[in-house]
Amino acid sequence: DLQFFLEPDKQLGQRRYAAIERILFVWAKLNKGVRYVQGMNEIVGTIYFVLSNDSNEEWACEAEADTYFLFNTLMVEMRDVFVPDLDDADTGIQGRIANMIALLSLHDPEVRCHLDDSGIDPSFYSIRWLTTLLSREFCLPDTIRLWDSMFASTHKDNFLRYVCVTMVMIIRETLLKGDFGSCLKLLQSYPPTDVDQLLESSRSLWIYESQITLACHKGGISLAQALATIVPPATVVMAYGLPGGVAIDQIERMRQAKERGLATARGAARDASVTVATAGRGFFSKSASFFHIFGGDRSQKNVNRNLDSS
Repeated sequence: DLQFFLEPDKQLGQRRYAAIERILFVWAKLNKGVRYVQGMNEIVGTIYFVLSNDSNEEWACEAEADTYFLFNTLMVEMRDVFVPDLDDADTGIQGRIANMIALLSLHDPEVRCHLDDSGIDPSFYSIRWLTTLLSREFCLPDTIRLWDSMFASTHKDNFLRYVCVTMVMIIRETLLKGDFGSCLKLLQSYPPTDVDQLLESSRSLWIYESQITLACHKGGISLAQALATIVPPATVVMAYGLPGGVAIDQIERMRQAKERGLATARGAARDASVTVATAGRGFFSKSASFFHIFGGDRSQKNVNRNLDSS
């Protein structure tokens, strides 16, 4: 994908780099309260790549202007991430990291505690994740796929938060076995993964959490009751500290239901065998009675014939 910005033909690579520089320069001049912050170039570069490769050549020629417009629109929603004075606000970078870690603590406290015990501060990896919209964690086609879903979401911040937490939980087994160095390397250089599966898992986690919350608040039941009642989607990695979100009580009920099903099947087979055996005995009993009667009648007839002949 870097070849797009390194193409030597007609100096296209240099001209594309220059376009990105102009977009960032003009935006920074017009937004003095924010200015340029590292990470913006990743966002602009991805948008510019998509627009300049449009199949409509007329539209592709306007990629620079369109990229500026889209980047400015996106910054309206996430500019607080790049403003130091707003770091501790809910919309600032530290506020968003805190919200992300709170979600991780809710659904996978074991990994959260392990990372803390290993000395890994969430900012070591999550600042880059959040400021670049994960564009540096995946190859360009996967980033574009991820952004398609993110931009279609009505709550982009929430969408990104669940995706980031799901990313940590997907690699939880490796993280739990690692120390400071190995865990940090894994989080700062995220391994290749199926983005569609990642998106489905994060979506399932959000749906399941919404169902549990609704059951507790509207249904007036406890969290334990909700977890034991509501079956989580199959793609959930971890939820409420439970693998797959499945409560122990729920697993026990599933095991008991399976045993009851097997017992019912065995009982039905046993009853069927008894019925067949009973029917067989009835048939042969009637047959024996018939032959007995038939044999008795023949004996009586023979006696009568003997008397007549005498």
